[in-house]
Amino acid sequence: MNENTTAAVAVSDSVSEYHIGHTIYRVRTVFNPAFRESLSDILARLITEDCEKMLGESGQEPIQQAV
Repeated sequence: MNENTTAAVAVSDSVSEYHIGHTIYRVRTVFNPAFRESLSDILARLITEDCEKMLGESGQEPIQQAV
């Protein structure tokens, strides 16, 4: 396996293993059903924040930015 190669393996429904270089990371996904924000709300917020960050770094004026 190449030093920069990343591989993901699903161990169970909520646990995944990520092999990055010579290190193995086990990641457990946890959802709180009492949380008010849905997964689609979270993804929309993260995408919007990422777009705003990228556009802000471009130096364009807000009026000229296309979102």
